[in-house]
Amino acid sequence: MTRELVGRARKLGVEVLEGTDAATVEGDVLVIACGPWSAELAAQRGVELPVRPLCRQLLETTELDALPEELPMVLEAENGFHFRRRGDRLVLAMSDPEPRWGFEETVDETLFADRLARIRHRYPPAAEAAIDRAWAGLYDMTPDAHPILGKVAEGVYAACGFSGHGFMQSPAVGRALAEEILGESPSLDLGPYRLGRFDDDASFPETLVL
Repeated sequence: MTRELVGRARKLGVEVLEGTDAATVEGDVLVIACGPWSAELAAQRGVELPVRPLCRQLLETTELDALPEELPMVLEAENGFHFRRRGDRLVLAMSDPEPRWGFEETVDETLFADRLARIRHRYPPAAEAAIDRAWAGLYDMTPDAHPILGKVAEGVYAACGFSGHGFMQSPAVGRALAEEILGESPSLDLGPYRLGRFDDDASFPETLVL
C-alpha cells in the first residue's frame, strides 16, 4: 500500500525523499505523521505531543485445510482476543498482559500457548494449528487512544497518535487534513481530535484497542 501511494505521488510530481530526517526538510508546511516518532519531531518545533510507542505483536498459524474464504474477523470483546483469515492461515492478536511501552520491537513467545488455547476454544477447526511465524510493531498511543489531528502550531499540522486505528481512518483523515491545510473548511469535523482536548479531560476515552 505504501509503495503504491509513493508511486502515484511521484507521477503527480511529488518529490519523495526517502531516508531523510524530516527535521531537515524545508517547507512552508510540516505535517507530523511519524507514528511513534511523532513526539520527537514535534518537540523540535516546540510542540508537545502526548504520543508514545506501545509494542504489539501478531501471530500467524500454520496452514489450515479448508479454511472458509468467508470466515470473518472474530473478536472477543470482553478481552480483545481476535483473529482473521489470511490466505490459508489465521492471524491472532491480543493485548499483552502488561503493556510494553517503548521502541523495542520483540516477539514474546511465552504468550504463544495462551493464544493457541484461545483459538482452539473459539475456532475448533484450528485445534491442530501451531504458530508458524510472528512479528511485532509499534502503535503510536495517545492518552485517550484517539488521534491528534489538525494544526498544532504555525505551519505545523499533526496526523498521528492513531493508537492502532490509522489504516482504517487514513482516507478520511487525509482528505480532511488536506482541506484544512489549503485553508478550506474540513469536510469532516476535526474538533474532537484537536491537541487542545488534552488541556481538559478527554470526552471520548477508548475502552477497547485492538
